[in-house]
Amino acid sequence: MASIGHKLETKGVIMTLLSLVLISTGCEDKIDSPTVNPSEGKTVEVTLNLGIADEEDGAGATASPTSKAGSNSRSALEAVPVYGMQTKSGTDIPDKLYNLEIWQYDGSGKQIGGKALGNVTVGSTFTASLKQATGCKLLLVTRGASADFESLSGKTLSEVQNMTVKAKESNINAIAPNAIGNSLANMTYYLYLENVNITSAGKIESPAGQDVRLLLKRLATKVELNWTFASDMTQKGYTLKEVKLCQVPAHYRLIPRTEETKWGNVYPSSVAEFVDVYRLTGTELDNANSAKTVWIPANARGISSYSNSPYYRNKTNANPAATYAEFVVDNSEKKERLYYRVYLGGNETDDFNLLENTNYHWTVNINKADYVNDPRIQLLDQTPVKSTNEQPTSNCFMMLPGTNICFNPYKHEAGVNGWNTELTTDGSIKDGKEIKKVKILWQNKDAGTSGELVMGYPISESDHSNLVKLTNGDIAKDARIHLKVPVTNGGNALIAAYGTDDKIALWSWHIWVSDYVPALLGSFTAGDATSRTKAIEAAQNTTRGGIVHTYQGASWTQESGAFYKKVIMDRNLGAIRAVPALESDLESARTYGVLYQWGRKDPMPGSADGSYEEANTIFNADGYTIPLGKEDGGSLANSIANPSTFYRKMYLENGLWGPSTKTIYDPCPKGWKVPDFYNATNYTMFDGFAFGSNLALVNNKKWLTSPIAESAAVIKATNGLLYLYPGETYADYSCKSVWFPMYWMREAGTGLLRTSAACFVMYSAHESSKTTYVYYTEIKAPCALILTNDDKAVKAYGMSVRCIQEK
Repeated sequence: MASIGHKLETKGVIMTLLSLVLISTGCEDKIDSPTVNPSEGKTVEVTLNLGIADEEDGAGATASPTSKAGSNSRSALEAVPVYGMQTKSGTDIPDKLYNLEIWQYDGSGKQIGGKALGNVTVGSTFTASLKQATGCKLLLVTRGASADFESLSGKTLSEVQNMTVKAKESNINAIAPNAIGNSLANMTYYLYLENVNITSAGKIESPAGQDVRLLLKRLATKVELNWTFASDMTQKGYTLKEVKLCQVPAHYRLIPRTEETKWGNVYPSSVAEFVDVYRLTGTELDNANSAKTVWIPANARGISSYSNSPYYRNKTNANPAATYAEFVVDNSEKKERLYYRVYLGGNETDDFNLLENTNYHWTVNINKADYVNDPRIQLLDQTPVKSTNEQPTSNCFMMLPGTNICFNPYKHEAGVNGWNTELTTDGSIKDGKEIKKVKILWQNKDAGTSGELVMGYPISESDHSNLVKLTNGDIAKDARIHLKVPVTNGGNALIAAYGTDDKIALWSWHIWVSDYVPALLGSFTAGDATSRTKAIEAAQNTTRGGIVHTYQGASWTQESGAFYKKVIMDRNLGAIRAVPALESDLESARTYGVLYQWGRKDPMPGSADGSYEEANTIFNADGYTIPLGKEDGGSLANSIANPSTFYRKMYLENGLWGPSTKTIYDPCPKGWKVPDFYNATNYTMFDGFAFGSNLALVNNKKWLTSPIAESAAVIKATNGLLYLYPGETYADYSCKSVWFPMYWMREAGTGLLRTSAACFVMYSAHESSKTTYVYYTEIKAPCALILTNDDKAVKAYGMSVRCIQEK
């Protein structure tokens, strides 16, 4: 697969992050040959004359490109990139370079020279003090008159790469799309030169000593969308309900980190936050007059060789985080809803890049409702879901993508006589507990903050019956909730049941969608090592999409051990993967799973990317982001009524997670429970885990077999600790080895992600006091501590759970 850089060069467009802007400017600007053996490190005055580069046109260099990305005239969906390049008039650039800074970095990214220069007239000559050096890096930035980005002074290159500005709140996005001259004063412009020499004569040279001129590029990408809706569609009863621009990076970055993928080098990272820039409905849609233009951060999602015609420029072949426009069309008479999806990018059908300093103009024509023959058009199935695949009721249902189930909401496999005692008494519905409605409370997308909703779209905001439906809610023994999940890459969702008040949940259930189907350990002859080994192997071989584990400590291997007849899942509750993929931040982040406050049955989201930055990872049924609520006044009743709220300093009591017997508040699926770390036979659950023998740390994609200083820990989605099974190595391990991802738990007092000392923390089912404390396990990168016998934490933290066999 060709990289993005290579692909774009074939089209005459040079990636701003990977190339110099090299433009000959005549004899008067000629740069002399480099001095032989210059003295490195000497401060020299460099004379500069900066300009602003011409904007690129996303449709290509001519008005009639030979291979249009969406040209398929009079098909059901016609999407065409429009050539719009105009000659620069001299007014479509700012009058000054506002808050100009130039910074120099050595090969390691340390800042070694440069300065903040304030406001500089475009084209004027000025000087900057730099260090004489070869193979250094230069970053030139105009931060804009209102300076969205803080000063880069004193920052390493890595720190600059971590700098972000939320696009929605930026001064950049407040600029009118047709702004010229002084109206562009708040735009950020930049130029990153990755490998240059600063000579003793005060010259900036390319490694080949070429004559160059420095041209700054606009940081923002401009996207213009026009659309038409065929009159024939209107006559047949179809209406355009919504137009939206989806999966756009939420933040501007001066130097985004690239990621090597099968689509080439892409940026920003796949675990960055992506958002919908607009969703036009009703009056907003009418007032748009079939056109919308916006500034967005660049989103380079690479080249897809499978997208070799307009029809195949669809979600099957696109990078999961590629930006697209979607048009929602309804026909109330036919009870049809159609989703027309158009992936934006370059002129060629395989190009899914939206680059800096580039203008993209697409025209979309919605001509027909031919969803059968056009894979870019999806029909929403509005048939009420009905399933005969009945499952025992627990608080968590593990579902394979593309399947359906039903269950009795009044029952619970851990309840007295199989009934949920919060909702029933002796099999009869309690007063005020009759379920009248069910709905999707929240759901993930299957690729972090991009990709597909793991449960899909409902019929309407008030009618989710095509995804989750209640039947016979007034009869305890006959009541059923039916639900289905589409084919996705997996994720998590929470569905909730309501009575007469649709704001107070009566109960809720976690839907864990993945290809993982863990098997339980069968019977074997106690004391017979061979018999036990065969039983373990049978459970592991029967497990689909992963494995189940036993550890090597005495509590597992001794007949008297609490876990002797049990296996434990290979991943955190809610995780989609068991082991990381060091080449992919997104795949590694799939190992995190969801978080829990002790004693609660309902999950909450954690980090999306391995950092402590809050990202919108949960969505309502219609795909709008929703925040995790954070409130005081926690109690068992409140936690049930408001399952998507984090309650600060909430300390639930009375053995809600057992510890020895599973309860109706346990968050694990049928057959599994929260493990009890603390008693005479099982406090050594992790006995034998030791650095240098069978435990290694991954920090910044490097394997380490000894502890590191906390200051050396790099924030990365791939970080974690690996406990090796016998016979495996760090370089060649399988899912048999146990992965503990490093993540940021939620703080007990705020509900926010912890901002220091990333670690793996896991709750025990065992309280250390009836009010405040509970036992837990913690693994830290600096010292790789395994704390299980007498270490306590308050119950209000948001921590991981890893389920163990119940019986």
